[in-house]
Amino acid sequence: MINKSAFPLLQATNAVSGISNGIVMIAVPWLVLNMTGSAAKAGLLAALSSIPGIFISPIVGGLVDRFGRRAISMFSDMMSLISVLMFVLINWVGDLTYAWILVVAVLGACFDPAGYTARKSLIPNAASASGVDVDTANGRHEGIFSIGWMVGPAIGAACIEFSGPILAFGITAFMFALATLFVSLMKVDDAHGKTIAHHDDGHERFVDSLKSGLRVLIQDKPLLSLTLAFFLLSAMYMPIDTVIFPTYFESINNPRALGLLFASLAAGMVIGSFSYGKLAARFSTKTLLRLVVLISSLALFPMSLLPSTWLFVVLGFFAGLSWGPFNPLWNTVVQTRVQPDLQGRVYGLQVSLLYAGPPVGQLIIGASVDYFGLQPTFVVVMSIFAATGVLIASLPVFRGL
Repeated sequence: MINKSAFPLLQATNAVSGISNGIVMIAVPWLVLNMTGSAAKAGLLAALSSIPGIFISPIVGGLVDRFGRRAISMFSDMMSLISVLMFVLINWVGDLTYAWILVVAVLGACFDPAGYTARKSLIPNAASASGVDVDTANGRHEGIFSIGWMVGPAIGAACIEFSGPILAFGITAFMFALATLFVSLMKVDDAHGKTIAHHDDGHERFVDSLKSGLRVLIQDKPLLSLTLAFFLLSAMYMPIDTVIFPTYFESINNPRALGLLFASLAAGMVIGSFSYGKLAARFSTKTLLRLVVLISSLALFPMSLLPSTWLFVVLGFFAGLSWGPFNPLWNTVVQTRVQPDLQGRVYGLQVSLLYAGPPVGQLIIGASVDYFGLQPTFVVVMSIFAATGVLIASLPVFRGL
């Protein structure tokens, strides 16, 4: 079924989702740090917000394969809209305390994995309907999400400077409404995105369908190793984004610099993601993976010296540029190694592990910043990150990719 608008509509959804995530990425930590002045409390918030994804993502993967990708994507965006609006409503009728921020942030985090997994699973459907090559579609999908991620922090920083974080939450709710609308307009064949459990004959129970996805991931050693590598790197990097960067720039009262840093990271990822198709044609998957982890480590480490803002921005750009090809590479590996009716479950399990890594790191790093100071903590974290990158690049298992 040819439908030229399917892939552009998916990317429109992808872009506004990236913008929404980028705004929240800067607005929520800034709100907490401004209210409490505690990096440990910001770390606790980030950690608790990650926990729902650990348990929900595997279930979401099964739901995506069972009920269809469009339906789960729209449900997720509508629920995210409601959760973001709660910040605005609570602030309007009473005091938006730290406890309320924790509750609403955790509630919103319950729905993020569903939208993320559903959009990833929709890439082959939308690309096929619009006549777009899948490798090219993967690169464009991650690149466009990064564009949204680049614009979002800039919007969030502007809102904070103009009238405070609450305005940022109102704009985020509007973005989620647009995402829901765009997916509702998509016309794609989603039939192969439903498991046998969707049918009335009962050949496969829902729990059994989730187990089948786990079996696929465990039995594919290179794919499992790629997942675990991403788990380790995200466990160390996400606390930098959610605790260290906001704490540093809030301490010097410079939301604009924080927005510029996130925007430069995203700008690099845009170029890196869009370059994936050409890079994949030139380099093997294992070589490209090694280049990604090694070069991104080299770009990130100097940030631990807390350089000037302009150097932060330049380093952020090169870190994003080197990491940009990873997500399209991840998508392509799953799409080429896992049959279509199992992809949602595999993505769900991978996203679950992705959410499982950061909470411990966020708690430890937040407490460490309060106790030992920001720069010593940052240097230690980046040293471990770089050593892990070298270890991953040297593993022979990735030859199997």
